[in-house]
Amino acid sequence: MARGAWCVVLLLALSVPAAAQVDPSGPWRTLHTEHFRIHFRPSYRDKAIEAAAEAERAYGLLATELHPPRGITDLTLSDDVDFPNGFTSTYPSNRFTILLVPPVTDPGLQTYDSWERLVIVHELAHVFHLDRSRGLWGTLQSVFGRVPGLFPNQYQPSWVTEGLATYYESRFTSGGRADGSFHRQIVAADVAAGRARRSWDALLFTRWPGGLAPYAYGSRFYEFLAETVHDSVAPRFVEATAGQLIPFRVGRPLRRTGVDLETSWKSAVATAGREAGATRSHLIVGQLRAEPLARTSPDGRSVAYIHDDGRGAQRLRVVDAHSGAVLRTHRITGQVSFDWLADTLVVAQLEFAGRWKMRSDLWRWSPDGAWQRLTTAARLTEPRAGGGMLASLRLTPGGNTPTRPLSSAPIPAESPSSVTWGPVVPSPDGGWFVAPRHRSGRWELVRWRDGVPDGLTVLLAAPRGGVVADPVWTRDGAAVLFVTDAAGFPQVHRWQEGQGIVQVTAEPHGARAPAPLADGRILFATLGDDGWELRSVEPLPIAASIDTSTAPAFTAARPVPVRETGYASWGSLRPHFWIPLLLNTGDAGVFFGAATAGADAVGRYSYLVQGLVSAAPRRAQGSLFLISDALGTPTLDFSVSNDWSLVGTDSAGHVVSSERRNASLGATVIDRHWWSVVSLRLAAEYEGRRYVSIPDTNLADICTGCDNRDRVGGVATLSVGSAVAGPLSVSLQDGAFASVLYRNRQEQGTERWLSEVRARSSAYLRLGPRIGFAYPVLAVRGAVGSMDGPIPDSLSVGGVSSGAIELGFGQSIGQVRTFPVRGYAAGALHGRRAATLTAEYRLPLALVGRLLGHLPIGADKFAFSLFGDLGDAWNPGEPARLHRLRSVGVELVGDLTVSYDLPLRVRVGVAQPVTGQAMVYGAFGSDF
Repeated sequence: MARGAWCVVLLLALSVPAAAQVDPSGPWRTLHTEHFRIHFRPSYRDKAIEAAAEAERAYGLLATELHPPRGITDLTLSDDVDFPNGFTSTYPSNRFTILLVPPVTDPGLQTYDSWERLVIVHELAHVFHLDRSRGLWGTLQSVFGRVPGLFPNQYQPSWVTEGLATYYESRFTSGGRADGSFHRQIVAADVAAGRARRSWDALLFTRWPGGLAPYAYGSRFYEFLAETVHDSVAPRFVEATAGQLIPFRVGRPLRRTGVDLETSWKSAVATAGREAGATRSHLIVGQLRAEPLARTSPDGRSVAYIHDDGRGAQRLRVVDAHSGAVLRTHRITGQVSFDWLADTLVVAQLEFAGRWKMRSDLWRWSPDGAWQRLTTAARLTEPRAGGGMLASLRLTPGGNTPTRPLSSAPIPAESPSSVTWGPVVPSPDGGWFVAPRHRSGRWELVRWRDGVPDGLTVLLAAPRGGVVADPVWTRDGAAVLFVTDAAGFPQVHRWQEGQGIVQVTAEPHGARAPAPLADGRILFATLGDDGWELRSVEPLPIAASIDTSTAPAFTAARPVPVRETGYASWGSLRPHFWIPLLLNTGDAGVFFGAATAGADAVGRYSYLVQGLVSAAPRRAQGSLFLISDALGTPTLDFSVSNDWSLVGTDSAGHVVSSERRNASLGATVIDRHWWSVVSLRLAAEYEGRRYVSIPDTNLADICTGCDNRDRVGGVATLSVGSAVAGPLSVSLQDGAFASVLYRNRQEQGTERWLSEVRARSSAYLRLGPRIGFAYPVLAVRGAVGSMDGPIPDSLSVGGVSSGAIELGFGQSIGQVRTFPVRGYAAGALHGRRAATLTAEYRLPLALVGRLLGHLPIGADKFAFSLFGDLGDAWNPGEPARLHRLRSVGVELVGDLTVSYDLPLRVRVGVAQPVTGQAMVYGAFGSDF
């Protein structure tokens, strides 16, 4: 069923954006506008109405700059995961999805006038940019349709794609990341550390700033061009790249707009900004991959912060406030926020609430180390405590509301649908609340007395493009520390009754998330050399220079005519492209045909169809593969195929051909958690074989074994596993995986049958001190298998197992083997029983993160492995001798990139078998 495997991979590639973060089951509705189909759940129809207006507004603005995309664009609204995001695809048709949760605490996304407006402009800019095709590309698409690979702008580096979208999100909203301070902080910190990226390296490489690099550097570059050259650079550049024959080029199309890439890039990076450092801070911990978000315990003796060095799971640490000694740590998931409630930490983090949903819930971490879950699927985030009271935010579709999660009493506060909140922080005596509030397109810092929401006071209204964030009360409750970037990079400010607002930090790369210490110093987070840093500083009163002038009021997009219907898959599911196929099977036929594939907008269905015919001899072959997630759980898969091959020609000129027929119907159930997954697939299978002779004759006379047959049966596969890894890890670590497959087939019309069992397990242990950028890992794998029954078949042992690189529509490189032993030929041993054992010690070698010159090929990181393999195959009644095949060797593992950003793992090794010559081999992907 190798053919089925590559088809499933292609189907998953087409459907993964929607399937990853959208539950396709249940009721969906659609609003039809002039240019869009907006898909939504009935429970948040008001958000769909808003999105329809915002989408048409964004379309009109972008169309003044860029060539409009072809056809109707599908926009899916999802409230299935509790974090903000958006993702776009231009094939099989133009479509994008937005996640409705507003980014109220994300430092990179907080600068918005409306979250729906910002994310729709950003994702629709991708559609406008990536859909554009001219010249040869446009001609090919006019013939073959929207074939993946025929979109020239998709070959551009990620900083071009994300930089353009980020530029337009700022140009066509009253916010956006180009107007915000976070991206400039990233670039400025890299410059100060001597790590500024070139235009050829601002890609999705692992080294810091990782996935933020294309956004930060790209937005800075286009913002600089808009400031110094002209706004027309972006549209002229997009038109130039959409028609160039070599789609990877960037510098040449920019020169056509009058911009020299290298000169402008260096200037843009150099002018990202650095503020005068009037305060002198002390480094506590650095080179972190996530903002540490420190919190000081009420007694001032302990500090909790997030420690994520990128080499494993991020952890919540509690350290001594004076010595810094680590008192305890605990593994945490994502979107983590926390605070002290007396001597206990209350932690909000994500966890799966079913296969398709991720919800934020609360946990309690007691001083004795006990970790207890407090809520389930409650959608609670940003816990803050004071005066024995716990406050939190409860997420709603596209918004949030303040709440007391451990009490039935609400937090009286203004909560219309147009208002969203940052963390709501009770005062130390529990009498007051302070919080950032987003209303009418801008952030405000507000304060009110508990139980008196009508007495709410605005302490600060941020100017256009400014942020107010991270409020915390001083230990005596007399003042509030908070962060605003109204005057440049974010700095900590202090508000006190009767004294107004003063700035208390002046750090060169900004200061976020303040936490007051007992001795008067302030802990804060900033960007530094190779990542986030946690620092401490003596506050220094500085006159605050904040523009408090009234910003223009936010104006909602004008309502647009809509037509509402139930959700129908066909508009996005129908074929949008075709690929011609040619298959020469010799005398069995020369086949001509076509293939197509598709997936619907919300991810209910994905399919691949191909059909081919041969004129002489007259015959046909083809396949249909369909995956359905319409039920949510289980996932259903169906496949049917036939293909012809040449058996041979006898001395009398009889040409014998074989037709292989396959079909399957399966169901898969998946139980996902943050650290583990369990899956079970049950399927019915059919395998048939037909033989034909031309000219017709008695096949038994000319072909031994050419008997028509039909075999039916079933297969069950159970997989379980849990492991962790970080972006800098060289391997999975600290976990294990196991899978068991059982298959049975019965041959129709005979008493023959075949049963097969295969079991495979692997374990990973971080072992040894850190070497360079990561830790070594010991990985062990074992596999066993058996076959029984009168149908002849066997298991094969030997060879190199390689991840399959799918080239599309049946073409692939590499083969996955259940029983590999490196240093020997594939299938060196055959038998009805098989077993192999592998041990690898994986060590980091180099963290590179650079392109090869100006070519669209890069090196991310390298590691190497010392390995030993054992294996044997035997038949029942024979002794097992696992040492029959054994080898040792070394393997170089390179994580490379092609087409600028597409990851490709390549393995090159030398294996020395116990006897014979050493074998040099190459493979793709990870073996295990």
